[in-house]
Amino acid sequence: MTAICLGSLSSEGVYADGMRSTPVVLAIQKAEPAVVNIQGNKTITNASVSGQSTKQEVNGMGTGVIIDRRGYIITNYHVVAEVGRIEVTLADGSTSVATMINYDPVTDLALIKIPTKRDLPVIVVGRSDNLLRGETVIAIGNPFGYQNTVTVGIISALHRDIPVNGTQQYNDLIQTNADINPGNSGGPLLNIEGEVIGINVAVRVGAQGIGFAIPIDTALEVMADLVADHREAGTHGLTFSRNLDDKGNQLIVRESTDNGSNPRREIQSGDRVESVEGQAVRNRLELELALLDKHQGDSVQLGCERNGSLISHSIKLAGGSVEADTNRAAWEQLGVRLSVVSDSALALVGEGYKYTGGLRINEVRPGSPADKARLTPGDIIVGVMEWQTPELKHLAWILENPSFRSAPTSRYYLVRKRARMTVAMGLESAVPSSISRNGSKDVR
Repeated sequence: MTAICLGSLSSEGVYADGMRSTPVVLAIQKAEPAVVNIQGNKTITNASVSGQSTKQEVNGMGTGVIIDRRGYIITNYHVVAEVGRIEVTLADGSTSVATMINYDPVTDLALIKIPTKRDLPVIVVGRSDNLLRGETVIAIGNPFGYQNTVTVGIISALHRDIPVNGTQQYNDLIQTNADINPGNSGGPLLNIEGEVIGINVAVRVGAQGIGFAIPIDTALEVMADLVADHREAGTHGLTFSRNLDDKGNQLIVRESTDNGSNPRREIQSGDRVESVEGQAVRNRLELELALLDKHQGDSVQLGCERNGSLISHSIKLAGGSVEADTNRAAWEQLGVRLSVVSDSALALVGEGYKYTGGLRINEVRPGSPADKARLTPGDIIVGVMEWQTPELKHLAWILENPSFRSAPTSRYYLVRKRARMTVAMGLESAVPSSISRNGSKDVR
């Protein structure tokens, strides 16, 4: 009789020949430390057939992925929108309160940050331009509050366009039959190597085995824009090709300027940026994250590859955009970080009020005028004194206006959880205006 070896059980309870450590198990172990669970609550308004509306406090949950060791996390915007307190639980069980940094409602992506005194584990980023129908994928998330739940499936289809309602649609999504449920939103869709290739975003209501994820290549571009808008450093003047090289590097220079009309002679089209100040980078998000601690006017050393040779170039970070300058001035003088919201976010404020947009508070600096006035993240500034503030350029004009600057306090019009309110607030003492002037005009 021929003996069949089934493998022996080790003292740790795992087969000595590794039969239980499948590629799926290894992929989960690789990615899970960088996956977080998100909890929060928000107020929603329910309309009845009688025309009356009632407000209801609901608990929300979702998932996020750590993209930077300093605590920056990517998730879905709908997970954290209008949430007053964003509670994040790491894989080790520790809990922190996150701050909303920036978001893009069109793609439903948001950037949040938790405070940390240690380097956090970061997800390994894959690519979504070469996905195959039928390849194995893994979802990790917080479905219905069951933390760190893992599901496995395949890629069912690519390039799906999914309408959400009459005004919103997700474009170019990955479809998978890996179980994705409420609470999985914002979490990673992994390939068999444990690399994130998508951000889980939606399920088909009433269907089984139909879930969707935002391709990671798209998510990286959006997050790079969000980081660039948030950081204080000026623009670097580089644009990149969307084509990836054989190493998966996404930083192939398409154009390099001095942030004006003059091309940089030292960096050429086709150069591949491989490092920033000695820190390896593979995509635009990593580049923008590497510049987070830099300031306007700083010189930055870039390591590039050109025709097989390694070269080094120094670039100077030029002045930022009006939006970046305005946000910096708002942080210095008022103590808030802001982002623009559309009129649709203000549609349910109440009869008689029509706003064309507003400025959402994403962060409040402790001890600042905004903090003393008890402003909170999620509040939307719709006006200051007699002027509306649908965009950052309008706030820029107000902050430079002599009437505003000479007033001991000014009246701010806010929307908080769809209710209007006003507060009186002054400026941080002895802080000069730092907005670049570019033809601001009266916005009344």
